[in-house]
Amino acid sequence: MTVEDEVHRAHMVSAINLARSGHVGGWQIGAVIARSDGSVISTGYRGEVDNQKHAEALAIEKAQAANLTLKGATAYVTLEPCANLASKNKRPCSLLLAENGISRVYIGAYDANPRIYRLGWRNLRDAGVELRDFPQDLRADVQQLGPERQADFRERIGGLTGRASFDYTQRDGKYDVYLRSDGDSPRWSTRWGQRDADSIYANPGVKGVVAEARFAQDFSEIDDPGVFDFESHFTTVTLGGIAVFRNNFGYLLVKILEIHAGPERGSDHFGLKFEYEIRPFVN
Repeated sequence: MTVEDEVHRAHMVSAINLARSGHVGGWQIGAVIARSDGSVISTGYRGEVDNQKHAEALAIEKAQAANLTLKGATAYVTLEPCANLASKNKRPCSLLLAENGISRVYIGAYDANPRIYRLGWRNLRDAGVELRDFPQDLRADVQQLGPERQADFRERIGGLTGRASFDYTQRDGKYDVYLRSDGDSPRWSTRWGQRDADSIYANPGVKGVVAEARFAQDFSEIDDPGVFDFESHFTTVTLGGIAVFRNNFGYLLVKILEIHAGPERGSDHFGLKFEYEIRPFVN
């Protein structure tokens, strides 16, 4: 490891330690901004001022308050800078970093939320900022800073009904639904594939698992889920339509609420949102 590599690593570790200082709900986030010679310009962490102030934005504000230039500096952030904010009065951190002359950003993790995942990276890339990732061992440390609800973007646990929102282009389109939280809980594995802006493939890849509840618009309209055609390897489900997954435990009815098919199809991200109802077999 070169001296320069050691300096970069030290700043990444510092960003992680700063993040741990913020005892807030959601991601703990830390940011360090340093000059090309390795000296630190400014730092920030989520919760240092309040839960709404992002670490990168705070670090930038501190530097500006001290009349310190950020041009050509490197930022080390534990979570990719945000790309979209609900408030129209705030600039996303990815744009703030680029607009203030940051030339390189090291990123510790990418948020599993489909409305966030890699969009901050894209903003920075499009602005000409050089991008690097934390090394693998430090990325593992960063994952410990993430909220437990990150798992919600991979699976849903507990209850006969619920909603899910996730990026169907990740994990081979897989999303699991568990009836209970214990280790012996029945589980339904769903799998999805991209089609277009108004429909999606329910694609487990084997016969006997999935069917389309054609023309049904509400779960209450489905009397016996077993009547549908389960003879195909996959089915196409339109927006507002219902797919039925079955296994040895019973049926999972899934109604498609939102499809986000990416920039080429009019959306800023990839994502699927559905509501579900479990109908277990009665012993």
